[in-house]
Amino acid sequence: MSDPVAEKVIATLASVKRIPADSIKLDTNLQEMGIDSLDVFSLVFELENAFQISIPDDDVRSIKTVNDVVQGIKKLLAAAPSGASPSSEPTPAS
Repeated sequence: MSDPVAEKVIATLASVKRIPADSIKLDTNLQEMGIDSLDVFSLVFELENAFQISIPDDDVRSIKTVNDVVQGIKKLLAAAPSGASPSSEPTPAS
């Protein structure tokens, strides 16, 4: 797979569920994987840290497949200001 976002999402899912990453495909249904509410909380936390994004609760409720997660993260990454980092933000005037 040559999609770094998908690879990172699959690796994170595999880590959260403690299953082999190669058993997870983009069309894999999260419910069929046995993802429960605690897993969702852990997954969102891990993905937010891995991608340095904030995933809105409404987005979390709408995901059904691994591809839904990948597409949602790509959308959030595209909407994020490019080059934004704590050190590049302007400091407020005193």
